[in-house]
Amino acid sequence: MELGAGILHILLLFSLSCLNTSAAPVLSKIINMSYQLAAELNHSTPALLRLYFSAQGYPFVNESALVCRVEVKCLPKGHLAKMEENEILKKIYVGAKQFDLHLKNIVLQQRNINSPKSKLCTELENTQTQLRSLQSNVQSILHTRGHHVPGGLICPPEDIAIPDNLFLQKQQGCAILREFKHYIKEVLKSFRRLSRNVHRTAFALN
Repeated sequence: MELGAGILHILLLFSLSCLNTSAAPVLSKIINMSYQLAAELNHSTPALLRLYFSAQGYPFVNESALVCRVEVKCLPKGHLAKMEENEILKKIYVGAKQFDLHLKNIVLQQRNINSPKSKLCTELENTQTQLRSLQSNVQSILHTRGHHVPGGLICPPEDIAIPDNLFLQKQQGCAILREFKHYIKEVLKSFRRLSRNVHRTAFALN
């Protein structure tokens, strides 16, 4: 009996090892894709901010302008350092979903101010598309690692109101994009660390 139990234990460990080994290339590929997406967003967001300011007019001159320093409800913060990897991924996933709702509001605001085919609206929608792709990748990474995907949001859509006042709309958009730039920078740092770790793991398995 003890011999049989020992063999079963060895077979179980072997099967788990095979599972982890077969999942490793997929995981590495998704993490690398996510890193590239985060890098693209990090590169394009400053230009998006400049485009936003050019479309709003004075006093919206840059992200340091006092008019941009307003509180916006439910803005995710990019404090991701010193967290366990899967907790970082979960926080990135929830943050991406929340920022997607904020970007959706900015797109609606700008369509009312500018032409829906304006360069700003196009770039905002491109940013949204990339953010949703990043969110989908994080979901796949969590599934591959056998972790649950968070279902909740910091705030539901109905709690994120679009101000009626045009000036307040511009202030809100400015504050959201400003925080988004900082958030994506932290996300990029996190994926850089994750990418290094998954490569080390793959090298160890080989």
